[in-house]
Amino acid sequence: MKLAAVSILPGVLWVAYFRSKDVYDPEPTGLLVRTFLTGALMIIPAGIIEAPFRRIILNPPSLGALLLTSIFAVGFVEEYLKYWVVRRLVYSHDEFNEPVDGVVYALTAGLGFAAFENVLYTMSYGLSVGITRGVVTSIVHASFSGIIGFAMGTARFAPESVREITIWRSIVTASVLHGLYDFLLITEMMSFPLLVGVVLFLYFGILSRIGKALRMSPFAKRGSPWAHHCSSRADDGAPCGPDAVEPEKSQADSAGARSRLPAGNGDVDGET
Repeated sequence: MKLAAVSILPGVLWVAYFRSKDVYDPEPTGLLVRTFLTGALMIIPAGIIEAPFRRIILNPPSLGALLLTSIFAVGFVEEYLKYWVVRRLVYSHDEFNEPVDGVVYALTAGLGFAAFENVLYTMSYGLSVGITRGVVTSIVHASFSGIIGFAMGTARFAPESVREITIWRSIVTASVLHGLYDFLLITEMMSFPLLVGVVLFLYFGILSRIGKALRMSPFAKRGSPWAHHCSSRADDGAPCGPDAVEPEKSQADSAGARSRLPAGNGDVDGET
């Protein structure tokens, strides 16, 4: 019970918290549970792929070798596996009907991965390590996954010609950031105050992506809790979000929403 409370419960609570931000069309619990559990299972292939590189991480021949290993053998492997979960389970699902869904499902996959990873660390190093990782590692994994999820959410409703490049840019970005984060931890170049600052920065980055995705939602006219983000445009009398393109269609059903989102929205590429 203690192991579950320390390792798994924080991930579940984070999923519930971020799901609550999806105020227009919240995702079904069953699909989120499947995404969370599948994300958790990805720790197995990740461990198998990363195993040959453990000696470099534990006893690096050089900083350059450690950095490359952190980015490609750890960052890319883990971020691609979490992306694969979302792509496989929900990307073509009918419930994936607005850009924020990409963020929510990617966060969920990342938090599932972090939860299972926390179980292993807690079993090896004790409850105190598990408690710390329940907060820090969960946010870190969720943040890097959120970069990819935001790209998937916007790309899904963008012209087909830019979808894959948008997603792959985000995978590369998340992989590099993940690798750099691990590199700084392994080499102990990151002090505790810096770690706290990084985690807070990543947390607010998640909220920022959720806010941007919500403003692109076809359901935004129901009243956005993020309306303050639109204040600068409101002063000029200009609509914000999907209203800026087709206000008369904002009440349309979700199935037709894809064709009514801005075709070349700047957030598609700008975030990654």
